[in-house]
Amino acid sequence: MLLQLTAIFLYYTSLVSGQQQCSYVTVPVCGDDVTVTPGSLISGRSEKGVAGPPGKMGPRGFTGQKGDIGAVGLKGDFGPPGEVGLRGFPGVKGDKGAVGQKGEALDLEDFKREMRERLREIENVLLAVNCSTSSVNGYQRLRDNKKAVCDEGWTVFQRRFNGSVDFNRTWQEYKDGFANMEGEFWLGLDEIHELTSGQNCKLKIKMTDFDAATAYAQYSSFAIDDESDNYRLHVSGFSGTAGDSLVYHNGYQFTTKDRDNDRYSGGNCALRWGADGGWWYGWCSHSKLNGEWGRSGGSYHNMIWYHWKGWSEAIKESMMMFKCE
Repeated sequence: MLLQLTAIFLYYTSLVSGQQQCSYVTVPVCGDDVTVTPGSLISGRSEKGVAGPPGKMGPRGFTGQKGDIGAVGLKGDFGPPGEVGLRGFPGVKGDKGAVGQKGEALDLEDFKREMRERLREIENVLLAVNCSTSSVNGYQRLRDNKKAVCDEGWTVFQRRFNGSVDFNRTWQEYKDGFANMEGEFWLGLDEIHELTSGQNCKLKIKMTDFDAATAYAQYSSFAIDDESDNYRLHVSGFSGTAGDSLVYHNGYQFTTKDRDNDRYSGGNCALRWGADGGWWYGWCSHSKLNGEWGRSGGSYHNMIWYHWKGWSEAIKESMMMFKCE
């Protein structure tokens, strides 16, 4: 028994000292071998020993690598509104302005005169339009306070539609122009010459008959000479739907009832069939849009455009215009 206890003591002594050399001890007891294994006792299990003191702290480990930046967090909700600030101090009241002097009473006639002058100034601004460079319908200011009608970029120099104006006029009247631009009118040969001289101009003629049918004639080149050559016509380059009834008159001078410049030896073409008005007659005409207004009463009467309506059917409306580059 003493040997058994001695073996047990030596085993646990080795466990405590940390110098265990084998896993078991064999001692002879009464002629038989008894084996003592770690953690076992012949006469029962021993109690757990008291824990030893804690060991010393080991050295500090190396610093780890920096991790990736985390994802941006969701935007937070708006905070509650702040309190209303304090009201500012009122500003200093400014000084009162001086009282103006009383104006003199305006005479009614002076007032009317001033208003008329201002209206004329406004009209001059509105009329300062060049028909050839503007698509606006209206008026173009000319010399001596005269004006011309603009129609979609064209300068209108003749318009007829109801017979309210007599076109059987003298040389001077055709030279200067006549009638009101608001109705039927003739612009004037001097103005037509001045506005087309030295420029590349086109001519366009719109016509309507008494059945409301329409047609037009257009020429790529148009000009007239001055009075020294009796306003001789130069026209060419026809296109349109009315037929070319003006080419016959190319190169002829202007004739009126009191100034015969035509080629007809039997008399004055402006008077041959009545009140035919001024035109560029040759051996009379293939066209005469300044003739007497109204339905035709027979051959050659009234306003004629031969290649559209022949000699006997009259034109009701005409508008002659040019555009220059």
